[in-house]
Amino acid sequence: MIVEGASLATEPPTEGFKQRGFKHARAFQNRTAEWARDSNSKPVGVLRAPTGAGKTATFHEVIDENELTLVVYPTNALLSQQATRFEREEVDIARLNADTLSGHGDERVENLLQFADRFAGHDVVVTNPDILQAILQDMYRGSTKPMSFFDRFDAVIYDEFHFYGDLAASGLLLQIQIFLDRRPTMDILLASATPNESFVSFVAEELSVPVHDLSVEYDESGDQFRQDVVVERHNERSINEDREAVATQIRELIEETDDTEKPQVALVFNSVAASNDFHTYLKEEFKDVFEHTAKDNGFDTNDPDAQLESETFFVLNTTSKGEVGLDYDIKMLFMEAPATPSSFLQRFGRAGRESEATIHVFGLGEMAWPERMSYPEFVETVYEGLSDGRSTAQDHATLRALMGLRAAYAIHTRMESTEWFGEELGEDFESVTEYDKWIAFIRGVSDTLDGVGEFGHPVTNNSVTHKLLRFTEHCFEVFRSLRGRSLPVVVRYPRGDRLALTTYDLLTTLRYYDIQEIEDSETIIVSRRDSDGLAAISARFPGYENRPLDYSGSYREVREMFEGWIRPEISAADLKSADIDYGLMNQFYNVVDLPEVVQPIEVRHGQHVVYVDTDGGGPPSVNLERRQL
Repeated sequence: MIVEGASLATEPPTEGFKQRGFKHARAFQNRTAEWARDSNSKPVGVLRAPTGAGKTATFHEVIDENELTLVVYPTNALLSQQATRFEREEVDIARLNADTLSGHGDERVENLLQFADRFAGHDVVVTNPDILQAILQDMYRGSTKPMSFFDRFDAVIYDEFHFYGDLAASGLLLQIQIFLDRRPTMDILLASATPNESFVSFVAEELSVPVHDLSVEYDESGDQFRQDVVVERHNERSINEDREAVATQIRELIEETDDTEKPQVALVFNSVAASNDFHTYLKEEFKDVFEHTAKDNGFDTNDPDAQLESETFFVLNTTSKGEVGLDYDIKMLFMEAPATPSSFLQRFGRAGRESEATIHVFGLGEMAWPERMSYPEFVETVYEGLSDGRSTAQDHATLRALMGLRAAYAIHTRMESTEWFGEELGEDFESVTEYDKWIAFIRGVSDTLDGVGEFGHPVTNNSVTHKLLRFTEHCFEVFRSLRGRSLPVVVRYPRGDRLALTTYDLLTTLRYYDIQEIEDSETIIVSRRDSDGLAAISARFPGYENRPLDYSGSYREVREMFEGWIRPEISAADLKSADIDYGLMNQFYNVVDLPEVVQPIEVRHGQHVVYVDTDGGGPPSVNLERRQL
């Protein structure tokens, strides 16, 4: 099947594009510039532009029209890449992330606010949304002062805003509401090649913020931004099932090329384990291909010896990490079909930008395609074929509840603190829809637990109700973070060419790897498990310390395990005597995804046990031991 190339309507450039040397501008770029310059424009612009269409060029128009602009990227890797691009274009920027913040306590807050100082010498601050989330959730000293960060910008750009699941998206929505409540004249640009339309409609309908549509205009006689792409569908579910044929094809391309130092081939896997497996396979069986291959997946993010920007390569081996920010002329792409249409189109968009390309798709399943179709038609079929079936109303209900929970928890944690906070913070959070409902629920759980053990209290120690409420209170802590909770450990794993050192989530690692040895109390050495073998993993959680849960299996299987376990617990609990609503308890567990919400206090895997300490107020610390059997 062939997906035809695509072209966009062009126009004479507006003043800003003309000054930067553009001979013509794509129509959507001019519309974005006009939106940024119009003082009466709608406060939120939604830029829908396919991969490679030139949406990043429009950011300069927003930056030029405002004194201080905040640009928010979903990953630090993309942040670093785009910051370097801004610097090359002589934009004065400041990078704000955990590595660039300094000091502790009050000193750290002062350093944070210096980034938002209009007189600090920069026009743009590039950051990630986790920094903003930490401010909202009272992770910096002084409840009121850090929040002034939200007062200081004239414009905010959220790039690749499709990147977030429900939990993280609710955090972004809360950030947007607070930005606009504090500075109603602010411009907010939401940019993505594959926008989350439920997110956009939530902004318009639930936050009641006018939204300006800034979409591309396709024009066959316009400026071509995509070339023809041949799509080859494979019956195999994964690349590794056909790895010899894939590696052989790549070898042939290497033999034919004159330049092996320019990326032309990419492989996008659905898991870091599959990506690592293929890398190891190349090292062992296709050494000539391996020497021209770079690997960049989640395991490599925290590997000090894996620096993609300093490597030259012909082949890139990656995962969902490579869905955004890869600006190479990829001529052959091997991709495993992901679960969502936005991820599929992001991967697909890596190839066919400058040159005609071939894309091999694995694990797609049933989806009828003609022999040839236009790119817009192809996009439409992907959205229809990979839709999760949820309605916009269902999406809104989930986001509304999660946003209310975030706002309620932000106030609850401040009320639990000894630090004073001003009325403006109440205005920031209490105006959020469903705040009242969820603050009552959170306080009800907390107040009930505070009274357990007192004479005459309706909830007794070790009762089903007490266990459920302790577990629920533990789940509330996820709202301190943007994306959910993880248990990072230091891991040495076989990378193919070396035993690599990285930091990665323990439970995700144990789905694919066995602990071979404990190097020290915080570092494990692992080996790849036979893909057909099941891991014996159990985890214990607050409230259920004496009831380990089976953590074997895939993420989906663990989620199903939790769902089958929590509902009987709710039914068995006497919530009425605690004056806690059964409906709200069930709704809470409907909207949270338990595998990303919980954090175990103990994990057992084979002959090893991991103890988790979360009492320090910061990231959890782990202690790894070999069990005495």
